[in-house]
Amino acid sequence: MKTITIKQLFWPVMALSFLMFIFWIIIQADLGQSIALSKLVRQLPLGDKMGHFLLYGVLAFLVNLAFKNRQIVLLGRPVLLGGVLVLVFALLEECTQLALSTRDFELWDMFCDLVGIVLFSWLALHYGQKE
Repeated sequence: MKTITIKQLFWPVMALSFLMFIFWIIIQADLGQSIALSKLVRQLPLGDKMGHFLLYGVLAFLVNLAFKNRQIVLLGRPVLLGGVLVLVFALLEECTQLALSTRDFELWDMFCDLVGIVLFSWLALHYGQKE
């Protein structure tokens, strides 16, 4: 029987914890609740866009490391599975905003999500090679 070590659980637990944090932010925004963090972010120039970039970028980094930078072939090119999963999640979450009066759908947000996911996936790939 194979035992699982704390080291093996580190990245999956970090990814799941950060995903839960993002879910909490999404639920608060969907309910029209304004938390201190979102108030602070809105006061910064391009704060909302940087939030999208960082939240989904960090999530992509953690998910890619949790999946040990597993790659799949998409449109004939190898891509990181974690980045694809986070991108699908980000796109779906942004599209749900079309149905909510408390949220605003913005293509610019999706672009910031994509740039963060791509950059942080690249960082995860290079960080994973050093481990």
